[in-house]
Amino acid sequence: MLRIHFTSEDLARTRILTTWGPLGETLFSLTTLRQSNTEALYGGWRRRVSRASEASTHPASALFCGGALDLFTVTGPAQSMEEGLEALRAARPDHVRDELAGAVAALAFYSGLTAPWAKTSWADLGHDRAARQELVRFLHDYHRVAVAPHWSRIQSRLQSEQTSHARILANSGVEAMLAGLPPGFRWRSPVLEIGRGALTGEVTLGGRGLTLVPSAFCHTRPITYTSATDDQAPAVLFIPVIRSVSDSAGMFTEPGSGTHRALAALLGRTRAQALDAISRAPCTTGRLAELLSVSPATSSEHATVLRQSGLISTTRHGSAVLHALTPLGSAMLNGRPDLADPAHPR
Repeated sequence: MLRIHFTSEDLARTRILTTWGPLGETLFSLTTLRQSNTEALYGGWRRRVSRASEASTHPASALFCGGALDLFTVTGPAQSMEEGLEALRAARPDHVRDELAGAVAALAFYSGLTAPWAKTSWADLGHDRAARQELVRFLHDYHRVAVAPHWSRIQSRLQSEQTSHARILANSGVEAMLAGLPPGFRWRSPVLEIGRGALTGEVTLGGRGLTLVPSAFCHTRPITYTSATDDQAPAVLFIPVIRSVSDSAGMFTEPGSGTHRALAALLGRTRAQALDAISRAPCTTGRLAELLSVSPATSSEHATVLRQSGLISTTRHGSAVLHALTPLGSAMLNGRPDLADPAHPR
């Protein structure tokens, strides 16, 4: 059990974000990939990723044992994978070194393990630029297989979770929001208790406050992540949003109908995902970038190709543009491109 102690100042500084971004989910997913006790929720996803990637046996995967390594506060929240990886690449060596040391201490305290990366090049990830760059490449390639195919549904679920809690926060205050957190969280003012078990961690926020973040892949023991370089930054606590097999099925079932596979082969996987995302609701280029976990420039390129192919239309609204599905795009997604031909007999 983890017990987090609040003061009135901490309560005033507590907030909830929608997501830490695609890099944050990718980091958590690497921990989940190594956990055999989450078979019911992640077993199908884990097997698909293991078939498509060597991530579970890659030397860098040892860094994510137990979810103890805090690269979350190293990078901060990032809307795109590119932004997150650039923040990791540019992180100060002493910051990364301190987080590695913290992970070593946490693993020793909670599980009795020594750091599984202690005798590898990853042990000096802070100062070894080649190791840092290799980690960035590994995370980039792994994300494309493990997280990107599901990102639009993940983000939709995270948005729903944040909206629900934020509404309570706005209408009834922070204590009501804390009392309304999902099973496994218990608000007993002024303490938030999380999890079960005799082993107790005690965290005193000390006025810095708490940032709550929904997560699709967070299923480690509860941990608060705090910045090693800014003692005034709020502590970060992730909230699992997958709580049942149906939650998992809705998020990780392969977008694998024959139509979607055919579209991916025709358009490329990311453009097929872009078309699917726009079909759910018209969106701006910036919003599309968030849903696809790409940069706005990349999102704009994909939208341009889809528009030139007649699959979406784009209209300007003030300083933004809004992308919407065309009849041809809808017919393509539904596997009936002939329905978009006005000359075709119905």
